[in-house]
Amino acid sequence: MKKNTENTTVNAYGAVYSDNSTEFTKALSAAKPGEISGRVNLTRKKAIRTAAGGAVRFAAMLLCIIVFLGAAGYVASYAIQYVEQKQQDDYFKKMGQGEIELLYLNTAKKARAAAANSALGQTVETVDPTDITIEKNKEYNEYLETKRAQFLGVQRSYPEVWGWIDLPGLDIDDIIMQSKDNEKYLYHKYNGKYTRYGSIFADYRDSRKVLNNRNLVIYGHNMNTAREMFAPLLDLVTDEEKFRSQLVNIITPDGLYTYELFSVYDTSASYNYIQTSFTSDEQFLEFCEACKKKSIYKKDVELTKDSKLITLSTCTVRTDGMRWAFHGVLVGISQ
Repeated sequence: MKKNTENTTVNAYGAVYSDNSTEFTKALSAAKPGEISGRVNLTRKKAIRTAAGGAVRFAAMLLCIIVFLGAAGYVASYAIQYVEQKQQDDYFKKMGQGEIELLYLNTAKKARAAAANSALGQTVETVDPTDITIEKNKEYNEYLETKRAQFLGVQRSYPEVWGWIDLPGLDIDDIIMQSKDNEKYLYHKYNGKYTRYGSIFADYRDSRKVLNNRNLVIYGHNMNTAREMFAPLLDLVTDEEKFRSQLVNIITPDGLYTYELFSVYDTSASYNYIQTSFTSDEQFLEFCEACKKKSIYKKDVELTKDSKLITLSTCTVRTDGMRWAFHGVLVGISQ
């Protein structure tokens, strides 16, 4: 093979072709196999280092995004709580100034509530729990059977459904849950899904047999801004007339149990207003008298060792650790 002067090469057979060699191809031709392998290894290491650096940068960016989203969620949650507390504070300020108007009850709801209250005999001013009316239904009780069917239908799929609660005239008409503790339904619905509203639920110590409870305790969040759970109970704090005539209906598979409220007050969560068991009749009667004395409204109620109480508990939102306690006494049973 001969090389011409014009960058052409003639091979052994006389064929002429252009010489396109470069400095790189010449160096590559002159390089030994070991040198070529070393350069390939260097290129591979560089590629690995580059990929590793990219992965680190991506991980750092992802971490920053997660931190940002977490911080944003915390700020949003704090903002919601701030707004709710501010509105609650405004609510109590208006309550103190006598400016509260019950705007949420429209005419239809008022008419329905009045009819329901009348049908249930909500006319008692003085409560005598020793004279409880026990009605054995000879005819179909549409109210009882409708409510019983509602919660039994849910209970088939969710056995922790305890019963149903209905306060005629208030926007409280819902199922009652019960678990093995008092934590689960603070932030979960009956179907186990998370919700900041939680559920209305019975104390884990409550018996499913209503008459076995000397003090039946039921909880619900005070979500005043959303009118959810036990928030409507605060209307009773601002309306003495409504409080004095308010009934609480508890429906279980055994029947309808009607309580009349006789006490409402705010108290520290450390005070044992949710006591469910008592060592003696004397201790129970002391508890009853304390409930009466603490009430912001005084009601002529005779309580005995045989009285059956109900306690509705919700938070005040104004101050951590403070609660609103509503106590009632059993005045009627319908089965």
